[in-house]
Amino acid sequence: MSTILLISNHGGGFYNFKKELVEELLKIGFEVHFVVPFDEKTERLEALGAVFHKIDIDRRGINPIKDLSLMNQLRKVIKTVRPDALILHTIKPNIYASILARIYKIPYINNITGLGSALQQNSKMAKLLRFLYRNSLAGSSGIFFENSGNRDYFLKYHIGRQEKYVLVPGAGVNIAHFKKGSGKTGSVEFTNFLFIGRIMKEKGIDEFFEAAAHIKGKYSDVKLQVVGFYDEPEYECKVRALTDQRIIEFLGASSDTRLEMSYADCIVLPSYHEGMSNVLLEGASMGLPLITTDIPGCREAVRDGKSGFLCNVKDAQSLIDAMERFLALSPAERDEMGRVGREKMEREFDRNIVVNRYIQSIQSALKE
Repeated sequence: MSTILLISNHGGGFYNFKKELVEELLKIGFEVHFVVPFDEKTERLEALGAVFHKIDIDRRGINPIKDLSLMNQLRKVIKTVRPDALILHTIKPNIYASILARIYKIPYINNITGLGSALQQNSKMAKLLRFLYRNSLAGSSGIFFENSGNRDYFLKYHIGRQEKYVLVPGAGVNIAHFKKGSGKTGSVEFTNFLFIGRIMKEKGIDEFFEAAAHIKGKYSDVKLQVVGFYDEPEYECKVRALTDQRIIEFLGASSDTRLEMSYADCIVLPSYHEGMSNVLLEGASMGLPLITTDIPGCREAVRDGKSGFLCNVKDAQSLIDAMERFLALSPAERDEMGRVGREKMEREFDRNIVVNRYIQSIQSALKE
C-alpha cells in the first residue's frame, strides 16, 4: 500500500476543496495522511480514514529565516510518515515541502492555487518568490494550475518543467452538493446581491462597498449582504459603519454558504486576482448569476452576458454598471442566466474532473 501525504496552509479550505480527492485516494487503497493547521473540519477527514498531522503556519509573507520553524515541522512529519508521494497546495507548502521532497527524493505534485499579490508586482519579494519557486519546483512530477493566466506566468519565468504543467478547472465544484433548490428562499420584494469572501482589499471589497453605497442610495428594493471573516482587521470599523447606515448587511463567517446563497439573487466578487474562485463556481452551480472581474480565475466561471456580467478590475463604476444591468433584467432573464451558469458548471467544472486528473498524476509519479 502506497502512502500519500497532502499538505496545505488552511484546514477548513483543505476540507472544502480536497475532501473528494481524499475519499477517492482512500477508496483506491492508498494510506492517506494530511498536514494542515487544526480546524474543526479536520475531524471529518479523520472520520473518513485519513491521518491528521497538525502544523502551525503563518500564511502571510515569505521569509526563509522566519519560516525555518515551518520547515522543521514539515521535516519531522515527512520523516515520521515516510510517504511515497507528496501533494502540495498553497505557497509555503509548495515551496518548503518541495525542497524537502527533493532532499528526501520523494515524488511530489504541486497545486498553484493563485499567484497572490506579491508575485504580480515588480518588487524584490516577487524576485525572491520566483527564485524559490524555480528551485523548489524544478523536480515536480506535476504542477497543477487553476487558470491559464497563472500557467502562462510560470512559463514566462521558466518555473518548473513545462511538460509537467497540468491545467484544471480550479478545485472544481461538487455539483451534487451545490445545487439549486426549489426557488429563492428569501423575499421576492428585494434583489439580493451577495458578496462571499475574506474581507480584504484584494477581494475588491472597497469597490463593493462603493458600489453598495451607490446602489442603495438609488434603489429602495435592493439588499447587499456580506459573508466572510476579517483577513484585514482594519475593515472592521468600515463594515460596522456601513451596517449602521443600512447600506450593507454583514452576516459574518458561514459554516455552509449554501444557506446564504439560497437567499441571494446574484453573487458579486470584484476580486483583484484568483487562482480559480470557488465562490463563483459554487454560486453558479446553485443556479445564481455572477458579477465578477474580468481577470484570470474569475472570467472562466462566467459566460459574459449569458450567465452573468464581467466588470473591470479595481473599477467601482464598472461594477455599478454591471449591477444595474442585472437589476434591469426580468425574473425570467435572471432565471435563464442561472440555468446557463449551472450547465456550464456541470459541463466544465465538475470536481470529479479535477480528482481524476490528480489520480492520474499521482499514479504516474509513483512510477517515476
